[in-house]
Amino acid sequence: MSFYNYLIEKRNDSEELKEVMERLSNDLSQRITNDIKPGILLGLIQSGKTRAFIGVIAKCFDLNYDVAVVMTKNSVALAEQTIKRLKSEFEMPIERNRLYVWDIIKLQSFDMLTGYILRNKVIFVVKKEAKNLEKLMELFQQITLRNKRVLIIDDEADQASVSFVNDRNAADGVDFATIATAVSDFRNTLTGNNSYLQVTATPYSLYLQPEDATLNQIEYAPLRPAFTYLLKPHGAYIGGKYYFEDSLIPNSVASFIHTQVPDHELTTLNSKPRVARSYNGNTLNNILNTTQFNTFRKAICNFLVGGAIRQLQEQSEDVWAKPYHCAFVMHTSTTKAIQAMQKGLIETLIEKLQELLPDELRNILTWSYQNMSNSVASAGTTLPSFEEVFNAINDALQQNHLGVVEVNSDNQVAELLGDDGQLRLDNPFNIFVGGQSLDRGITIDHLIGFFYGRNPGTFQMDTVLQHSRMYGSRSIEDLAVTRFYTSARVYEAMRQMHWFDKDLRENIERDIHTATARFIAKQGSTIIPAGPNKLRASNLMSFRAFSRLLPIGFQTRSLTDTRSNILHIDNIIARYKTDTDDFVMPFDEVKEIINLIRETFVYEPRFENVGLEWDTMPFLKAIEYALEKNNTNNVFIYQKIDRNASRYKNQGASFGDAPEDGRTDSPICRSLANNGPVLMLLKQNGVSDPEGWRDAPFYWPVLILPANMPNYIYCEN
Repeated sequence: MSFYNYLIEKRNDSEELKEVMERLSNDLSQRITNDIKPGILLGLIQSGKTRAFIGVIAKCFDLNYDVAVVMTKNSVALAEQTIKRLKSEFEMPIERNRLYVWDIIKLQSFDMLTGYILRNKVIFVVKKEAKNLEKLMELFQQITLRNKRVLIIDDEADQASVSFVNDRNAADGVDFATIATAVSDFRNTLTGNNSYLQVTATPYSLYLQPEDATLNQIEYAPLRPAFTYLLKPHGAYIGGKYYFEDSLIPNSVASFIHTQVPDHELTTLNSKPRVARSYNGNTLNNILNTTQFNTFRKAICNFLVGGAIRQLQEQSEDVWAKPYHCAFVMHTSTTKAIQAMQKGLIETLIEKLQELLPDELRNILTWSYQNMSNSVASAGTTLPSFEEVFNAINDALQQNHLGVVEVNSDNQVAELLGDDGQLRLDNPFNIFVGGQSLDRGITIDHLIGFFYGRNPGTFQMDTVLQHSRMYGSRSIEDLAVTRFYTSARVYEAMRQMHWFDKDLRENIERDIHTATARFIAKQGSTIIPAGPNKLRASNLMSFRAFSRLLPIGFQTRSLTDTRSNILHIDNIIARYKTDTDDFVMPFDEVKEIINLIRETFVYEPRFENVGLEWDTMPFLKAIEYALEKNNTNNVFIYQKIDRNASRYKNQGASFGDAPEDGRTDSPICRSLANNGPVLMLLKQNGVSDPEGWRDAPFYWPVLILPANMPNYIYCEN
């Protein structure tokens, strides 16, 4: 029996996926891999990594491997999800007693593993948790398994498998953390010809291990695994590109996706004492009108309207057709008490909506219908009438077709998983409130609303990206009614993470063996090399060919406070201005202009932009590196005046992030960037109505890096 042929025929795998699985399996079989130099399968979040590594297991079984050990995240839910997936995909080999799948912790007695069972293929699923790993070690010591050919699949490998802690007694100052050590110890007990494959979507700890690999004493380079295979996403995959690149295209479907949550509202939602005091007071009694929960209320109403639109679009006369069910996730806190409060808040809002008279409900839903109609029109999909949408929502409210579930433990997630390993959507409208239990490995179909508010002082990159449950297979119909709610600070941090993640993958794809990124960091008033192990996602910035860097979310100072700076900038420009829009300027003058522009910006709570302060140091350092690369001291300047870019976009839903005209400005500047860095100086009129400024002219700079710019990663050291 060929396990691999059975599997690919059953799943009807694509030729591209088969090529990756076959080449990867052959490399595992022929090359040495271990916990220091593993093989890597690198995919995107929610992009089919499990499907791929199951195919690798099947192919390795055909290549005379005897045992596969699948190590999962320390999660009951993910372990059960993996077991269900393995048993489903290997259904026939299991039925015919050619393959046995065990959860190591549920293996009641080692005596169950008879000689007959062990002469067939065996898969053990093991949570990366001390007791599970101890039992695995004990099993391989007591049963004659250590001499067999073993394939170790380390899923979510970045979470525990490469983990470092400070240790002054260690030669290099760091040591493996507890779980990483246990994984390594198990690997070292095996005496057969075994292989080690790590599977991840967030590879930073794998590629950025703490090894002082310096380039020219000014740049750090990451350590590379034994080999890496990139898993391309399937055609329906939606990820960071959609949320953070496509969203920059005006009036595209993606441009409507982000709705900004004010900082004060997130603080209220995440502040148990404050909300609890008003739980029985005026705030909840007035939840349909209070400004305290304005965006939260809109988010729930948008979800109802978007879900109703999709239900009407998917209506079928077939009585056995599966009805459309949708999901909304609220993930703002890891504290159970706060999650319970938020669940109560949602239930109270729903109760108040149920109590409304029909005309009152119509008034509440009108804004959300208009908001959704804009993105549905952009998608070119069918838009039901407002009355049809209203009737569908009213019926759902009156007949209680909404489920609100608090999910704050792995056991709760496990209870909610369907046979396909996804969270079950039992109701037409499903709202999940939870924390870390709703991150890695959990798939949620038809997720059209994601309210995210984890807002730490320092963003840990792999953690934040793994929270992105809105990634995955998404139809254009769903995307047209999908909204992502988070603060401007979190959204911008995630955008920078996306660019860094994309740059790392492109480096690997371009040249797996030699490609590298150069790590730099700010220390005091200077830029120095940054050890990759120091990497955090706070103020992360990626420099690469044609990178586009600009400040976002700022407000200007008053006309009185900015007039002299703007006049000074105008005078500097006049010294170099030619008859055309583009000209060159020495770097020293550019530096002065950038510093003058920064002085015209202000960041205060009343402007909802605290945390978005423009750090000009990496901006200027990017220009400096680009000039060195092109052996020049002159920056291309592209100036335009009398512009009216808005501070906000999408009816005030989020900050504007594209002051340049994509049809005219961008092509010109990209062409200029073939020969060096280009700084757009776009002078705005800064009117208050309707653009949201303070009636003070200002400059909005946009930097385009040159075509020959190497990859640099800037981070706080």
